[in-house]
Amino acid sequence: MLVRLYKFLITNAKFVFFTSLFACLILSFFAKNLEVEASAQTLLLEGDKDLEFFRQLNKDYKSDDFLMLALVPSDDEPFSNESLNLLENLQNELEKIKGVKGILSILNAPLLKSSDDTSFQALLENIPSLKSGDVNLTKARAELSQNPIYQKNIISKDAKSTALVIYLSDELFENLISGEDSKAYKERLERENEKRLEQIRAVIAKFAPQTKGLYLGGVSMIASDMIHYVKDDLLVYGVSLTLLLGLVLWFFFRKISLVFFTVFVCLSSLGAASGFFALLGFKITVISSNYLALMLIITISLLIHLITHFINLCKQFPRANLRHKVLATLLAKTRPSFYAILTTAIGFLSLILSQIEPIIKLGIMMSVGISLSLLLSFLFFASIMPYLRGLSFENKANYKTDFLNFCANLSLKYPKIIFIISAVCVVVSLFGIEKLRVENSFVNYFKESSAIKKGLVFIDENFGGTIPLELVVSFLDEKKDKAESLDSFESEFEELSSQKSYWINSQKTRVAKEIHEYLQNKEFVGSVLSLNSLLELGKDLNDGKELDDFALAFLSENLPQNFKENLLNAYVNVDKNQLRFVMRIKDSDKNLRRDALLKEIKAELEILMKDENVKIQLSGLMLLYNNLLQSLFASQFNTLVFVVGVIFLLFVFVFRGVKFALVGITSNVVPLSLVFALMGFLGLPLDLMSITIAAICIGLGVDDSIHYIYNFKKLAPKGILKAIKLSHLQIGQAFFQAKIAIILGFSVMISSNFTPTIYFGLLTVLVMILLLVGSLLLLPSLLLKLSSTQKK
Repeated sequence: MLVRLYKFLITNAKFVFFTSLFACLILSFFAKNLEVEASAQTLLLEGDKDLEFFRQLNKDYKSDDFLMLALVPSDDEPFSNESLNLLENLQNELEKIKGVKGILSILNAPLLKSSDDTSFQALLENIPSLKSGDVNLTKARAELSQNPIYQKNIISKDAKSTALVIYLSDELFENLISGEDSKAYKERLERENEKRLEQIRAVIAKFAPQTKGLYLGGVSMIASDMIHYVKDDLLVYGVSLTLLLGLVLWFFFRKISLVFFTVFVCLSSLGAASGFFALLGFKITVISSNYLALMLIITISLLIHLITHFINLCKQFPRANLRHKVLATLLAKTRPSFYAILTTAIGFLSLILSQIEPIIKLGIMMSVGISLSLLLSFLFFASIMPYLRGLSFENKANYKTDFLNFCANLSLKYPKIIFIISAVCVVVSLFGIEKLRVENSFVNYFKESSAIKKGLVFIDENFGGTIPLELVVSFLDEKKDKAESLDSFESEFEELSSQKSYWINSQKTRVAKEIHEYLQNKEFVGSVLSLNSLLELGKDLNDGKELDDFALAFLSENLPQNFKENLLNAYVNVDKNQLRFVMRIKDSDKNLRRDALLKEIKAELEILMKDENVKIQLSGLMLLYNNLLQSLFASQFNTLVFVVGVIFLLFVFVFRGVKFALVGITSNVVPLSLVFALMGFLGLPLDLMSITIAAICIGLGVDDSIHYIYNFKKLAPKGILKAIKLSHLQIGQAFFQAKIAIILGFSVMISSNFTPTIYFGLLTVLVMILLLVGSLLLLPSLLLKLSSTQKK
């Protein structure tokens, strides 16, 4: 069947070539529609109970997305006339931008203690600000610097820098909250958000020379910059990989025609796959941005095996018909190539178990992409190679054969030493893997030299953090036995206490104060805003005396509406019987362990509030991203077991035996476990990208085992030692070259501005080196041991 098919392809080479090329061009035409998406919604775990609570919470309290723009005046004095004029001009420019709903700064922040001879009642009717012009500047500075609501939000702790809180009329954030999934709607919102950020940055660039520094931070900005970095990386990968791998191929083959052939097939496969993904409606996310490099690398690895086998035939049979050698190559490499791609696809498909949409799509994209690469590689090999006449190859020793002979002799002479070293690696790995942790530090996702990193770190250190976290305290209803009848005073009091004005009572204020102070003193927690912020402000206005229930009711009734919205309703929900605490976490602190911090806050507050009959719940983007990573980390063991199990069963089928299957799996699992152990010992955290390495690398690694064991079994009748040496020279040469190409390909990722991509590239390079060592040393040693056991 295969013989007939390949003969047809070779005989009708021109027809096959142009038909395949036409199909690739048609699909590639749609590749321009493949878009990049890095919105917060791509990094959420659907089905997460905390996500449902987050969405409900934001509906109840109507949260706004915002950016923080920190400003360091030239004179380090935010309240000087020059600084205030600059700040006013900057704020006016920003307010003109479409989509900016409002801005809070020291200019328009409400002031309650900075007017001379003004009664409290008069203040509530007309609350002044610095813009009013009728405030005492000295008093205003003191109030803004000491006010618990403004400190670390619009004024730094040292009062040498200030910030503008830019509230965004952001339907994109509301879309995140609601979970609405209209493609056209989301695309429009993303374009509007991108345009708005560009305009904000243009204003910053205009005013930056007049300051010591302007630093922008915020979740939407992080998402936008991720998109830029992903787009830049795709361009760099495409150009750099093509040039670098072209040079590597020339170094390996020394035939320009084979270099052009390989590059042509790689680009055709990549273009066709990208167009196909666009037709499926897929988008490139931060996690799937590596698909381009992965596609190129896997395709080149596949082609190197084909070309190396073809070259070996040319050396053995220099006078044989070219078409016969092409046919022999296709027949010899069909099964191992098919199984190699199948095992790699299984590795990628295992990502579907993650329940995280961008990771699932990466698995689907890569499985479809490499399957397309396999098909096109064989079609173009059958239709192009018969026309590459005049190819001649010298059959002489070189650095590759010398190195491979050395590895073969090493594995044959010292198998026990190799087994002992491997066993030690496994034991060490068990200790190292226990130390693995996951983190989702957005600040550390960017290089130290990048503007976004500098801005986020500055805001972190001077304005109370960058990543939002919320805490909700729900007061549980108590069923109390009431007397059948109440006297008139009790009835009147009961009716009075049920009114919304009197909801804030001594218990609520006590709880608000205790939790607020706990959070303020908690390491890694920066800014904290809650009902207690308003209470502290009221206490300050009341000559340092605590507000009683009636004073609180008066304040609740008489606060102006805008003041009530910002300082009361944002932190109190009478209908739901809740208090809300809004924090920002210092994301740049290297000692921060996010999962541990979240668990500590929850556990310690439950102990603190054990007698208050309340329910404590955390929410916010920090919690959601942490849930995503913890879920993915927890599923990695099951995923890895699934992948190894399925590949093992496939090995049993391919090699017709359990022992060969165990040999193939072992030679890959040992090197892979060593990499994760090294990460654990070095304290390198797993993030959204590196956490997928296990599934990806196990799929890439077993390719070599399949080709090697398949070749070894064919040569085994000639003698075990000879079979190993010949397999090293034939198959070993192919996967040595393929691994070098893969290593160089992944090394291109080091040029990225996105730290997770850099770590992903470095870790994958390390995995590939160890897998190569496993294939050249551990694999043949295991085969030798297996063969000697079978003889006995």
